[in-house]
Amino acid sequence: MRLFRRRYSTLKVALAGAVFVLFLFILQKDVGSKEPGEEPWLRNIVQGKGQVLDLMLGAVRDLRDSMPRLQIGAPDRASPFTPPILSPRCIDQKFKRCPPLPTTSVVIVFHNEAWSTLLRTVYSVLHSSPARLLREVILVDDASTDEYLKEELDRYVEQLQIVRVVRQRERKGLITARLLGASVASGEVLTFLDAHCECFHGWLEPLLSRIAEEPTAVVSPDIATIDLNTFEFSKPVQNGKQHSRGNFDWSLTFGWEVVPARERQRRKDETFPIKSPTFAGGLFAISRSYFEHIGSYDDQMEIWGGENVEMSFRVWQCGGQVEIIPCSVVGHVFRSKSPHTFPKGTQVISRNQVRLAEVWMDDYKEIFYRRNQQASQMAREKTFGDITERRRLRERLHCRNFTWYLQNVYPEMFVPDLTPTFYGAIKNEGTKSCLDVGENNHGGKPLIMYPCHGLGGNQEEFSLNGTKESS
Repeated sequence: MRLFRRRYSTLKVALAGAVFVLFLFILQKDVGSKEPGEEPWLRNIVQGKGQVLDLMLGAVRDLRDSMPRLQIGAPDRASPFTPPILSPRCIDQKFKRCPPLPTTSVVIVFHNEAWSTLLRTVYSVLHSSPARLLREVILVDDASTDEYLKEELDRYVEQLQIVRVVRQRERKGLITARLLGASVASGEVLTFLDAHCECFHGWLEPLLSRIAEEPTAVVSPDIATIDLNTFEFSKPVQNGKQHSRGNFDWSLTFGWEVVPARERQRRKDETFPIKSPTFAGGLFAISRSYFEHIGSYDDQMEIWGGENVEMSFRVWQCGGQVEIIPCSVVGHVFRSKSPHTFPKGTQVISRNQVRLAEVWMDDYKEIFYRRNQQASQMAREKTFGDITERRRLRERLHCRNFTWYLQNVYPEMFVPDLTPTFYGAIKNEGTKSCLDVGENNHGGKPLIMYPCHGLGGNQEEFSLNGTKESS
């Protein structure tokens, strides 16, 4: 990633300061139009804008040469709170008011996040969320090592009143950090966001309204892509037939697909939720009581990876539903590679996936194991930890089996034979190349030939059944 360069430091500090002053001007304008006392925490920000500006400029100066992972100049320069292009039906939609919508706690986990990226996320939440609905913003520090995210951040958020920081002293990862945030939250709904988002006006009410209507719904916003380098919106808000929903492949990798005809026909208009077999997991809202009832997260999963697919299976199989709400729009930075470090190595992802397969997938787990040899070995050697409590949870909630999930939630999913005659790689002995699915191919893309590597994965997804048909 590009970092601040010294020869441009003065200009970039000036740009950052100018953007922030403009933001405070916008806040002043907005606060002045509210009823007296409606948003006191916004008034405090405006009244203390001089101190806030000094803090931010000082932080930018200190960090200009050391910001990790994201290009730090971009979020300072990019225009905040760009209005989304919503369906007219969304704009005209009236949300449930009596009884009132539930309140929410927004939980944001960060680890060595860039200062301006984190603050952009926080301020977009504060700026775009009705004060009567936003109970608090909880920042969960997953043992960051950058100094600016320690005492300096604590001092900074003190003036924001409804924003607070809680910390994990050891690096435990996203799953444990979100559980910590949920444990101290007081809102009726938990809204989880990544630390590199931008929320738009009107993003929150559709999520809370849907949960008020259907408390077992786990709802995600429609996601607009923020460019990693420029922080501009490179993907417009979707509408009509262009909507996407979450899916998975038999390597238990999350992906996106166009909403199929069956689901388009079920929806009455563009304001209706989109039923999704899985969800990305970075941005979603869930009733706090339902989160606890459904088993929150598997707290024996480590760091990151597989938790979103596990929760998707669990919610659907245990009587809930996973949905995307088109009238809620949040911008998100999709990184080119995972920023997460794995103290125990990346095998923790396979371990997490084995845990979900053993609890929720019944005999279909064998399809996954054929594609992930590391996971298969863990399953044979039982090195994935104790899953007794998770299996008891499934029994206690009277959850359906995975066959039901495939037939009712995701009938479009191709299911290979559970017991094929042969399976493995298809090799050209002349060129020593193997048939390969390729990267990010969740269906619809042509296969490729690639040097055989013997590691399984994209080259081990082929099987031959009793009728001599390959799949």
